[in-house]
Amino acid sequence: MTLAIAGLLALALLGQPQSHPYYWRDAAGQTHITTTPPPADAEILEAPQAPGVELEKAGRPQSNHPNAGKGGHRQVLLNPVQRQAWEAIDLKLTQARSLGDRRTLEDVADSLISDCLYGNGLWARPVVPLVSVLLLGLLGWWFALGLRSGPKAPLVAGFVLLGLAMGHLLLNVFLYHPQAVRLRQNLELLEHHMGTGKDLRNEQRTLLQQRYQALELAAEPLQAPWRFPVEVRATRETVKRVMVAP
Repeated sequence: MTLAIAGLLALALLGQPQSHPYYWRDAAGQTHITTTPPPADAEILEAPQAPGVELEKAGRPQSNHPNAGKGGHRQVLLNPVQRQAWEAIDLKLTQARSLGDRRTLEDVADSLISDCLYGNGLWARPVVPLVSVLLLGLLGWWFALGLRSGPKAPLVAGFVLLGLAMGHLLLNVFLYHPQAVRLRQNLELLEHHMGTGKDLRNEQRTLLQQRYQALELAAEPLQAPWRFPVEVRATRETVKRVMVAP
């Protein structure tokens, strides 16, 4: 069962969520968005979250921005609640830029990416591949108990390896692929709500499109399970750079 435990730990680490973002105001009246808990005297505020946009649930896609659809962007239709949330984020980023508040710019990007990765119930989906590994490992152990003679350890190991393969497939299908879709859809929306009132430069838009494509490729079932988290980290850093210097 050592292999089963190792597989469970590996998949658990791959599916570990990012830290929860905190939105608060300090004694001087300045607002902050951080990934660490605020001080005791801080005023906790409700963070302006942009609800994840799901293309499959958006009906007939339509443009909500005059430049939507350029550079390979997928057009989506925002409902009133989503539109208000994105406008609040745009206003927040505009204020942060006017104050030269780089940390807020980066924290907003972090918060959105974390919501895309683990919002809408995605945080619970790593349980699916974990259960697959555990069940197949136990099934192999049960079959091995019924053997009067013959190699039992290879039988258990074979079932564990089968469980790891099945768990990897489920991890990509039920977690990585939905995460890649949500990241692309919402980060493309963020490109039009960065608080600048203008479009990104062509080279920046191309760089982001390359990151989205790398995420989608890393979410394919035949890719190594650690590749998608690596691409997520690279995308997070790229978005922060573009956010600070659009």
